[in-house]
Amino acid sequence: MEAIVNDILDWISNHPHLAGAAVFLIAFLESLAIVGLAVPGWLLLVGVGSLIGGGTLNFWLVAFCSFLGAASGQIVSYWFGYHFQDKVHHWGWIQRHQKMLHTAEDFFQRHGFAGVLVGQFIGPIRAVIALIAGVLDMPPKKFIIAIVIATIIWAPVYLMPGVVLGAALTFEKTQVWVLVGSLVIMAICLWLLGRFMIDHHRARKHHTTLPLKRHINNLLALGIFSGVIVFLVISSYGSLMLQLGSKIWNLII
Repeated sequence: MEAIVNDILDWISNHPHLAGAAVFLIAFLESLAIVGLAVPGWLLLVGVGSLIGGGTLNFWLVAFCSFLGAASGQIVSYWFGYHFQDKVHHWGWIQRHQKMLHTAEDFFQRHGFAGVLVGQFIGPIRAVIALIAGVLDMPPKKFIIAIVIATIIWAPVYLMPGVVLGAALTFEKTQVWVLVGSLVIMAICLWLLGRFMIDHHRARKHHTTLPLKRHINNLLALGIFSGVIVFLVISSYGSLMLQLGSKIWNLII
């Protein structure tokens, strides 16, 4: 799989004028129900993002083509579900993923419109949420509005890790490891903090409390995040982080 991903990225790098079409196809296949599970779409889009960060490709062209491909793939998946309804459960290539379908059905029934928006960013659910929305008769107009909003956000979000990596690779090797490592640690800490806040909100809503361990983990994540910030500020890497931010800004704007 790694060799295939590298070959595709090499081809895109050598044919930048066809990058838009290639990205559209990648995002389209990655967004098709079930089919997307076999496509290393995330890896490819991160790789394409690194080409943007290195100055080979244009961010907005790639993001637009990625949006078009993803939206098209999700709409096709929705149409299959809307047209064939419960018959899709009897298709051989669908039956092997019944657990995923049931999870997506439960998620969609609980969240509806918001489920389509959020489901675009949740790995297993993303693979079938459009299909399930069709099977469960979500109105076409409502689905299209939801999926257009979701994929407009999804496209740049999925590209950004690669853009950051590609831009960081223009620095010296040692600097790259420190910069990327710091960003990864900060991203993980922010994710943990965000997850804690969501769980805390749910607990308050249901008049329950989170275990002490969750509060300790939250404080630990906050401490690590703050420590990384302090390290970057008092060290020479703070200015490098600003340079990296400026470089990324110039690539995007």
